[in-house]
Amino acid sequence: MEKLIILRMFFCFPLVGLLLPDAGILLSNFPGKIPVVHVVIEVTLLLCISLCTAAIAYGKKRNQAPANEASFS
Repeated sequence: MEKLIILRMFFCFPLVGLLLPDAGILLSNFPGKIPVVHVVIEVTLLLCISLCTAAIAYGKKRNQAPANEASFS
């Protein structure tokens, strides 16, 4: 679980590094085009961060489930 948290943090670093210049392009008085490669990388990083977050949430939810519940199979 700790490795997923660290992986998610390292996915955030390049995402922020790409979002800052792209936001600067969008907010400037002389807007240019955002490279398609940046958009693809940003979407991929967001997808990876979402998957890691879902795995972390699932792992925490699974660990917090009551262990003494009787099963009615």
